[in-house]
Amino acid sequence: MPDANDVGKLLELLRALEIPDTRPRVWRTLVHGRRTLPRPIVEMVGLQGHTALVNDLYSWLGESGGRRATPRARIDLHAPDLPPTRLSPDVNAFNAGPHADDQEIPDHCLPIIQQLVAGFATDDTAMGAIKFPRYRTADWLTRQRVTSDESEAPDELRRRLPKLLRSGSSANRADATEGAAGGMVSSVVFAVLALWPVLRLWLWVSGRIPGMSKVTRWFLHQRYLAPELSGSFLGFAARLTASHRVDENEEQVAKLLIHAFLEDLRDAYRRRIWRPSSWRRTAYPVALLGGLTEGGDGARILTWINEIRNETGLFDPLVVVAFRDEGPTREVGELSNISDLRTLRTLESLADQPTAQPPDPLQTWIREIDSRRTHRQADAWFLPLRALIPPDSTPRVGDPRFRGQSLPPAPPMASRSWFVGLCVLIPIVLAVAAALVYFPPLRGASCSHWPWTGGVSVSMVDGECVGYSDNVAQTFADDPELSAMQREVFRLNEAAADARESNPNRPLISLVYFAGLSYVDTNVRYPHAQVEELAGLAVQQRRALLASDESEPLLRIIIANGGSDMRHARWVVENRLRPLVADDPSVLGVVGIDRSTDETRKAITRLGELGVPAVATTLSADGLEQASPLYFQAAPSNSVQARLVADYMQGARAADGTPRYDKVTIYHPVAPDDLYVTTLVEDLQKELTERGVTHRSTSWRAQHELNVLPAPCEAESFDRRELLFFAGRNDDFPTFAKALSRGCISGDGPALLGNDAVTRLITDPRATIALPANLTVRYVAKAAPVMLGGADCVKGVGKLGDRPVPFEHEQLCAELAGLIEDLRAYPAMAEYQPTWAGDRTGLAFDVSGLFLQAVRVSRGVLGDQPPNRTAIAVQLREADYRGVTGTLGFSTKRVADGSSIAVLVTTAVGGGGPQRCLMMFPRQPGQDGCPSGTKSDLESWREPGR
Repeated sequence: MPDANDVGKLLELLRALEIPDTRPRVWRTLVHGRRTLPRPIVEMVGLQGHTALVNDLYSWLGESGGRRATPRARIDLHAPDLPPTRLSPDVNAFNAGPHADDQEIPDHCLPIIQQLVAGFATDDTAMGAIKFPRYRTADWLTRQRVTSDESEAPDELRRRLPKLLRSGSSANRADATEGAAGGMVSSVVFAVLALWPVLRLWLWVSGRIPGMSKVTRWFLHQRYLAPELSGSFLGFAARLTASHRVDENEEQVAKLLIHAFLEDLRDAYRRRIWRPSSWRRTAYPVALLGGLTEGGDGARILTWINEIRNETGLFDPLVVVAFRDEGPTREVGELSNISDLRTLRTLESLADQPTAQPPDPLQTWIREIDSRRTHRQADAWFLPLRALIPPDSTPRVGDPRFRGQSLPPAPPMASRSWFVGLCVLIPIVLAVAAALVYFPPLRGASCSHWPWTGGVSVSMVDGECVGYSDNVAQTFADDPELSAMQREVFRLNEAAADARESNPNRPLISLVYFAGLSYVDTNVRYPHAQVEELAGLAVQQRRALLASDESEPLLRIIIANGGSDMRHARWVVENRLRPLVADDPSVLGVVGIDRSTDETRKAITRLGELGVPAVATTLSADGLEQASPLYFQAAPSNSVQARLVADYMQGARAADGTPRYDKVTIYHPVAPDDLYVTTLVEDLQKELTERGVTHRSTSWRAQHELNVLPAPCEAESFDRRELLFFAGRNDDFPTFAKALSRGCISGDGPALLGNDAVTRLITDPRATIALPANLTVRYVAKAAPVMLGGADCVKGVGKLGDRPVPFEHEQLCAELAGLIEDLRAYPAMAEYQPTWAGDRTGLAFDVSGLFLQAVRVSRGVLGDQPPNRTAIAVQLREADYRGVTGTLGFSTKRVADGSSIAVLVTTAVGGGGPQRCLMMFPRQPGQDGCPSGTKSDLESWREPGR
């Protein structure tokens, strides 16, 4: 049965007007850019008792409660408490009244608009309250009573503006930064700006900052009251005050207020991808006006809205449904003739529907509005409709069938709070995750540094922290001794920098100590060798700090880690040291350089390509000097060691004077990539073959294979004249020694001679624990004079048997004792006391001294210019350096084959007894070369062939 009235059609029309899109989507709206029409001003005529109907409609629009509801406001234009429109205030009457001393007039110019603002600002729609910064500012200005004349009125307003800013008006919430950054950033910015009221006021008034002065900029660019004539916002604002508005056109003032009101609505519904709250507004604000009469204040307001839309051509989302007491003079359509609107997605799509019969007044209006607004018709935006709704007829607005029809559609998923939260949270999580990955210091990673941290450049490569450091922000390895030594070197770096600052004429040079400071395999972990080398460098640093004359250079040590067995040496040179030497001209060379491997050779080559001199302390593999013209080697090559071993083997004599050995067995691993092992074995085999010495070789591929080597003491025929030479790496020697000493009586084992790699074990009491007790071991040692100094050197006394030592030797021992004392102050180092000075300490001491000498000499050539790598390389070639390990001379060859190297012996491995000399290079013909007072009683030596 058809309805007896038009209530259903009225509610259907009201929903079609208030809902911009029944299925709102963000992406589709942005891509298609659909044109949206302002809604018509609907005038309902022919209704009795419209006051009750207005209340019912108001309740129907808000019946959804706290879920979602339509922004709405209702005004009874006949209400006795509704003030009249007052565009020109009676200032004289106000001055004579009880509020004569007030600065602000209580009456609003447009009470109807004021009530609409109050209604729409109520936040009970789940869409957020609509703010009205422009209208509130304009309304506040129109109620200001200014006592100054026109020239001083702007200044008086300026003094009052902080009150506006402190109130719940435009500048406090909606104006500043909302358009630029959004609500959260706006709150943060204003929390900061609250500390600077003067700056805040200037930013708001100036109109120069789009985000901070949105309201004031709008006033200066809108069309009413010709703001361009005022020159500034304050000047324009003064014209709006109650005291100075007498000369202004009332209609222009009214239009300015209404335009501000519509602009605030327009801004609230303007879709911005960066402001999700605008997409949650899925229903337009509805103004329900009851008691509209021709010529009344309400009719004037609607006429001005019509004219503003025609004049500006701008969209606004306001929906007006006005109930008239009597019909207008214009043509009135029938509400019942409006087509079915329930299937429409948007109101604009009604224009594309077939023409209805009888004609649909709403469809006709939509099709004609563009023409009507272009011609600025006085009733372009009005849609008068006659409805049949008898007071006592059914259905009524509150009928259950209409319940829920007013519920606005759900906002797009992309605008919902949880989705926006995820959109904010996910990038933050990703950013934090990326920051944790790319900025390891954030997660407390040990191998990390901030980009702005000076003197450190490290990376985690294959589980190892490699790179360089010159300060305590980064140390390498976890060994207490090595860590303490690095920290001490870094402390001396700081002291050198302070000394340079107090005496700028002193040159500060930097050397990179490059070694394998970390270990992947704990079985080959041996940090004591690096501790010894750093000790030699630290002693030179201490000596430099003791000097005060400006001719003595200061020394800074940069520690670089090439990884376990220097397997990342080439990578470190290319990715860490290359930028360092390019940016820091004080870096004059690289010292140390661990392990004679192919990777080390590649690193040496790259250093040469970068123009950096490199002086190796202990490398001895043959042919390394061919890797770079700037490579220098402080230790004799393997060919010299092979000659030393051959000479020793042939010249060693037992107590009865007979030859001690008549054959040699060479034990070595199968390691094709280990240049040190391969060249040493080849050199020794060649040397023994040329001399006609009987020899054989035994090799292994894995350390466990050493356990099955035949033990001489367990053999039926124990050949005591056979020399067993170990040509492997130090980590294999304990297993080798235990395997070959099985079944032996203490002091009566086979004759073991280790290569110079064994020195790493001999000088470290912790490493010798793995060796058989009281084992007699012969070994090749570089920097033999330092080793032979024994325990006296680490106590500060320089001795070498019973002969005097050079001044450099005395200085090394004296400063080494002081260094050991300082190291005891570091954690876990209170009991630190090395047994004797190691060979690596002497070599590092001499290598750094070699550079310091080159700097001193080059200053005489360069004058006031700072030393450079080219000049240093030249000096390294030209001048010999006489140090504690012998003479380092590179004038004829870039390998110091004239440096000391010896065969030493210890009869109690791990004991504190002195090391004894069996034979040493360089030597005079017919002599064993051992310093007086250092020879061993175990055996003697005679020149081969005598």
